[in-house]
Amino acid sequence: MRYNIIIVSLLFLLALTPTQAQDKSIEVVASTTIIADIAQNVGGDFINITALVPPDTDVHAFEPIPSDLRSIESADLILINGAGLEAFLGGILSDVPAEKIITVSNGINVLAFNDPDKEYLGVLGQDVTCDDNLELYEDTQQDDENEDEHAHGSCDPHFWLDPMNVIQMTQNIADTFANFDPEHADTYQSNADAYIKQLKDLDGEIRDLLSSIPPEKRMIVTNHEFLAYFAHAYNFEIVANVIPSVSTLAEPSPRELAALISTIEEKQIPAIFVEVSETGRLAQVVADETGNTVKIAELYSASLSKQNEPASTYLDYMRFNAETILNALTAT
Repeated sequence: MRYNIIIVSLLFLLALTPTQAQDKSIEVVASTTIIADIAQNVGGDFINITALVPPDTDVHAFEPIPSDLRSIESADLILINGAGLEAFLGGILSDVPAEKIITVSNGINVLAFNDPDKEYLGVLGQDVTCDDNLELYEDTQQDDENEDEHAHGSCDPHFWLDPMNVIQMTQNIADTFANFDPEHADTYQSNADAYIKQLKDLDGEIRDLLSSIPPEKRMIVTNHEFLAYFAHAYNFEIVANVIPSVSTLAEPSPRELAALISTIEEKQIPAIFVEVSETGRLAQVVADETGNTVKIAELYSASLSKQNEPASTYLDYMRFNAETILNALTAT
């Protein structure tokens, strides 16, 4: 009888003991696999993260499914890139409490879309608010008379193509996790500091790798506008884009394609860079029109690869892209 009383008393005390914060992971939803990878490096075992857009997927063409909606509804935090990248979500986030939605790119200098001078528009979240700008250049049915009316000067959301921007994203995520779970704030910051060191090392590694490309070969043609931050960081010129838009959903006019072919031939561009997640159909048409003197080289854009493929982490993603660019521009 005495032992039964002791057991009951212990069970009663356990029932009164509050659940410790570390017993429950933070449920995090990230819009892309790249953001999810960064967040995993910061959050470690204290978060459970889901990426809405799967690996090897074009974010501009992605459409959410019911399970994505359930993930968003049950999430503690939702990490987005901002600057219009999440146009694929439509109005899904409109009913989500604002405090749950974190724009991880706040504090980053924003480049203007398709600006040859590579001028900054301002700092996202401070001088610039541009989350709706993708709508400006998704009017893809333009005739020849209006073909020059693309939204030049709008925000380019592909911040992560510069590892220095990812440092800001990493710190933003660490601050977010610390605010949500103060008990583990030191761990989140320690994890962020370790990852930021890797990002700085990555930047140096890429600079060393690309240093062998002479100035006259530092000209890039892409399937669509997604390498501007990479070009700005590592001193390349974006000569032209097959699709003159930050979105892959746009369509160039016949006159624009003809002008692109002339530019490629005149400047003797050796390669067109397309995304692994895209068919590159128009890029192949352009390459064929040049008499097969131009190769098609595939890069990863807004999504990582699947596991056991060459770009399953952000660090490997950047290494793969840099090596591909080096090989395509220097091959004889």
